[in-house]
Amino acid sequence: MIKTNQKGFTLIELLVVIAIIGILASIVLVSLNDARNKGYDTEIKSEISQIKNAMEICYDDNNGEYGLACDTAAELGTTAITPPGCSNTTVPGAYTITVGAQGYKIRAPLCSDTTMTWCADASGVSKSTLTTDLNASTSDCFN
Repeated sequence: MIKTNQKGFTLIELLVVIAIIGILASIVLVSLNDARNKGYDTEIKSEISQIKNAMEICYDDNNGEYGLACDTAAELGTTAITPPGCSNTTVPGAYTITVGAQGYKIRAPLCSDTTMTWCADASGVSKSTLTTDLNASTSDCFN
């Protein structure tokens, strides 16, 4: 009987390795999307903070009133009125800014959780809240 030394991998072994690599790659891609959406959320919060700061400057410039003068992007000194593109495509893409003589309200949907919205108002409140609670009178952001 002649013995031959075979070196190398069998087809089954190669297929198992390729399957494992595919599974690991899909896990990494899912994690990457989550991290990207959290990054978009941070950008939304930062832009709302900048809009709040511009609103307070406008308030000081208009003798203690927000009024219509503060209700334009040009007056606010910012063009950050459209949020970043979320990788979750179900999120509507717009900030909502409402300005009255004595106050303002800003809100934008978060990318990482489509049921949550980041909101801020003239009283200094900035927080994450359920999108369905924004029209409720108990919402701190819209008193």
